[in-house]
Amino acid sequence: MSDDAAVAAKEAAILRFPQVHVECAPDDADAVNGRLLLLGATGIEQRDASTLVKGGPQGVTLVASFEDEASAEEAMAMFAGSARLEWIEGDDWADAWKAHWRPMRLGERIVVVPSWLEYAAQPADVVMRLDPGRAFGTGQHASTALATAALERRLRARHESLVLDVGCGSGILAFAALLLGAERCVLCDIDALSIEVTRENAEHLGLTSRIDARVGSTDVLFERSTLVLANIEASVLIPLAAPIAALVSEGGVLVLSGVLETQRAAVVAAYEPLGLSLDRCEQEGDWVAPELVRR
Repeated sequence: MSDDAAVAAKEAAILRFPQVHVECAPDDADAVNGRLLLLGATGIEQRDASTLVKGGPQGVTLVASFEDEASAEEAMAMFAGSARLEWIEGDDWADAWKAHWRPMRLGERIVVVPSWLEYAAQPADVVMRLDPGRAFGTGQHASTALATAALERRLRARHESLVLDVGCGSGILAFAALLLGAERCVLCDIDALSIEVTRENAEHLGLTSRIDARVGSTDVLFERSTLVLANIEASVLIPLAAPIAALVSEGGVLVLSGVLETQRAAVVAAYEPLGLSLDRCEQEGDWVAPELVRR
């Protein structure tokens, strides 16, 4: 074999894997994360203001690893204008990104743990085994952590046979409710891809028989409950106040999240005329989670 042929053979033997870097705003990160997962991403790293490697100009950079170029090109086409393609060489790329992930605690008891990590659970811990990518919306945003903490308090005080989740995203809050003792959850999201991911996550966690995930807004929810969740954002929570409030039965609690502290008064004011009054409101950074009750 000639020297040139030997070099070519050596280069061909080097494994090369694509990574797609997608820039997005923080509020869009969960949705983009879910779409990358459905396009075949085997791992997704989120870079933002809280991580060692900071996010891009829009605030968040999602780095999605793919096993083949075709899947990466499909992702590039979906996020044209906000994505770039990079190549990782070597046969240890698939595990390199995992080094950045650690178990993530939500509230006092829920701990989201990637499948490849060992975790010595404390007696009170409730472990949720979900991998990054599959579990987009795993509490990296303060609104998810605040809503989970509220769930823990409410489920500690009262058993719930049914929990409703409006704008469920990946289903992370509903799964937390089920693992904390709720019997059943009905969820909805206007994004069909989010519902698909929710169902995949439920199957992965062995919770399929206990959830009913529906594509749509409040119009697809026909039940009422004494515990209703809506982790969306103020621009949606205010115009949907009437149909969301109607889901809360007498003596029930509505946990709202995705609300900035500066928006709290306006959000609460939208629900008070509908028979719901503020009972508690925890805060983390700039974000709050109003808990309203129907007396």
